[in-house]
Amino acid sequence: MRMNKITQMLCVAGLTMASASAFALEAWNGQEGGDTFEVIFDGSVYSNAWWVGATNCPGTAEQDQGANPWRKVRDASATEMSQYGNPTVCEIAGDGTQNNYVDYDSSRDYLAGDIVLANGMTYKTSKPTPAHSFAPAENNPWVVYAPTPVWSSSATYNQGDKVQKDGVMYEALFYTINNDPSLTANQNPDGNNGHPWKPLGPVQIYSQDQIDNAPTLNIDTLYPANSLVKYNGKNYQSSVIVQKVKPDDVSPWAVYMDWSGTKERVGTPKNPWPAQFYAPYVDFTLNMQPDLVGLAKNQNVNHFTMAFMVAKDANTCVPTWGTAYSVTNYAQYSKIKALREAGGDIMVSIGGANNAPLAAACNNVNDLQQHYYDIVENLNLQVLDFDIEGNWLADKESIQRRNAAVKLVQDRWAAEGRHIGVWYTLPVLPTGLTHEGMEVLQDAKDQGVVLTGINVMAMDYGNVQCQSANTEGQNIHGKCATSAIDNLFTQVKGLYPEKSAAQVYAMLGTTPMIGYNDVQGEVFYLSDARLVYQQAKDYGLGMIGAWSVARDQPGVSGQVSAEHSGMTPEQAPMYAYSEIFAPITSGSPAPVETNTPPVANAGIAQQVNGTAVITLDGSASTDKEGDTLTYQWKQVSGPAVTLQNSDAAKATFSVAQPVTNAVYTFSLTVSDGEGSTTAQTSVNVIDASKPVAPSVTLESTYTVTSGESLTLTAKVTDPDTQAADLHYQWTNPAGLPVAPAQGAASNTEVINAPQVTVDTRFTVDVTVTDNTGLTDTATTTILVKAKTAAGDYEYVYPQSSEKYVAGTRVLGSDGGIYQCKPFPYSGWCSQAAWAYAPATGTNWQDAWDKQ
Repeated sequence: MRMNKITQMLCVAGLTMASASAFALEAWNGQEGGDTFEVIFDGSVYSNAWWVGATNCPGTAEQDQGANPWRKVRDASATEMSQYGNPTVCEIAGDGTQNNYVDYDSSRDYLAGDIVLANGMTYKTSKPTPAHSFAPAENNPWVVYAPTPVWSSSATYNQGDKVQKDGVMYEALFYTINNDPSLTANQNPDGNNGHPWKPLGPVQIYSQDQIDNAPTLNIDTLYPANSLVKYNGKNYQSSVIVQKVKPDDVSPWAVYMDWSGTKERVGTPKNPWPAQFYAPYVDFTLNMQPDLVGLAKNQNVNHFTMAFMVAKDANTCVPTWGTAYSVTNYAQYSKIKALREAGGDIMVSIGGANNAPLAAACNNVNDLQQHYYDIVENLNLQVLDFDIEGNWLADKESIQRRNAAVKLVQDRWAAEGRHIGVWYTLPVLPTGLTHEGMEVLQDAKDQGVVLTGINVMAMDYGNVQCQSANTEGQNIHGKCATSAIDNLFTQVKGLYPEKSAAQVYAMLGTTPMIGYNDVQGEVFYLSDARLVYQQAKDYGLGMIGAWSVARDQPGVSGQVSAEHSGMTPEQAPMYAYSEIFAPITSGSPAPVETNTPPVANAGIAQQVNGTAVITLDGSASTDKEGDTLTYQWKQVSGPAVTLQNSDAAKATFSVAQPVTNAVYTFSLTVSDGEGSTTAQTSVNVIDASKPVAPSVTLESTYTVTSGESLTLTAKVTDPDTQAADLHYQWTNPAGLPVAPAQGAASNTEVINAPQVTVDTRFTVDVTVTDNTGLTDTATTTILVKAKTAAGDYEYVYPQSSEKYVAGTRVLGSDGGIYQCKPFPYSGWCSQAAWAYAPATGTNWQDAWDKQ
């Protein structure tokens, strides 16, 4: 939920409320503030005599009574310790990261069960893992080879698309068109300046001969990065140094946290969740926590939403409570256990407006789904909530990653025969969800996520029509909330047309911010609560929430606080809002979705030349229960075309005016009436009537010693001309002799370096012409170095290693001079110092010649 700066400051300062404290006995966990607390520590009950800080521990109070405000009141009973917990050490639970493991080292072998640190996280391998095979949090190092397309000013690019220009590869960070990636003004190397292109370095280009005759993969070979191999009839390229891995192998590494004892600490729920429920939010990071058992017994509030579980920080894929408390060993878990023993239950809300959600900090989808699985498994959850708001509502990368991970974990639960309810909580206006909110739901549906419900934050509208201060009884804020639900129903029904009205209403939830909202002038009164409750009852909404339990008590009139509603005792006494909302909870359990969604199959990618009629075939889609399927094809990207039979298994479209190298992407959504999934396919159209020019590159610089020979190799790609039909013209300056001509069809030229007494540079051009007359030219510089004493060198290894190319001479640690071997071995000179360091590396002779 939203918390403005004033609210956050009040949380931190622990300001004293005008009303009596709403909080009962609890375990000590670093409580801080001016209120009077009663806490259990090491078998005793303590109370603070004055303002208490989080670092004041009851265990040291007797030795430091002048500075420590805790005072022992009495012994704690066995029942109290069992119900609330009994911490015995002064260390507050941390963030759950492990500090006793070593960093991952790609050069060493690991045994099954080994645990390592990588990117601030811990990973565990399930089987023996050789060096240079799989790395934690990384995908398979082999990727299917495909030539990188040349950037086009008329093409549309989306996130993840890769292009090349002037020998450099770039990756699109988001949607872009007509933004030249080679211009610095369009580049975003660190992902933080709002520009669309990330430079990836020199593009690797293979000749047609290399592509056609790529060697068969030998898993015992240590391959450098950018190696090309053939496996099962396909060419693959290595993204890093790799061995002992096949392209279809699965990584044995999984994210790891030590959840030992957590299941016992939180207890086990006794009852399933009902079809309708009131589950107010609990800010589970506040120092003062509500008495959940007391609320269940006295107010009939049996279900709560604990908020918020977030990443440790923006770059660390570790779940925490509000970045401050461990998810594995949190003292407040004793309250959850006591609630469950009393027949109630909780769900966890992941996300919120503040801090980074796990979907943003975790770059690897498998790590993310493992966290979701572990959270549900170890906190014994039946329901899980994802709160998506603020800047994260527009962050497409984290949205897509979250939905992908939820789909994966739902598949795991389904395979285990478990049903875990999944709710998405989103901001709303009286007109319904924003465009960004609808995109979240559309992507979830496209990826096959099955949502139990969609909860909206009926608060902080920022809309003049919802200004309600000093209008108690007019239900202005309540009408904004009910209007939001009315419009939300229309939106969700449009997204799930196969569902009945009753089924859609059962998927909806509403969560107001009770009392004074963060937006000035917006107030949610008790009369508004009655209106919201009546709508939920009449329509059969699945959920009512409230932000938050801590605020369901009176306080300073008109004040926005994390600890009270801002209402007077006469306007809204203690738990007055919960008294209105609690009766929505029904006695019957929520219906369990037993349907298995169909599996959409959009067919293989296609490539055609020129004008054509293309058939998209989704007839391989399947449904586990054998239900009748419906189909819907949509174009995702590429030049616009008209789809024929877009609602059939097979759809067609015509390419009447082909666009050179255009890529058409289509999505297929398959539904069985109760669930749906989406798959994509693509068609790459090459216009034979408008030929594509060749693209030729040379190394930017070659180095050769005076009197020695050097072979120049031009790398060419041309999608519509065979290699044998390409014509080469080499242009050499006077004074740079060449070997006898190899012929016009050769992409190589042998230079005989002249005798020079000082280092001399020459410029060489090569022009390639294809069979349609189109050309491209590349230029390189030849550095002819004068012969020097054997002890001469350019660098002391490993200084400036990124500059090492074929012919580079370095001084090794043993005092010897080493020269970098020619291509293709030259790539190793600047990589993996541990393995290729001259004289000392295990494989140095693959990269260097000793002089």
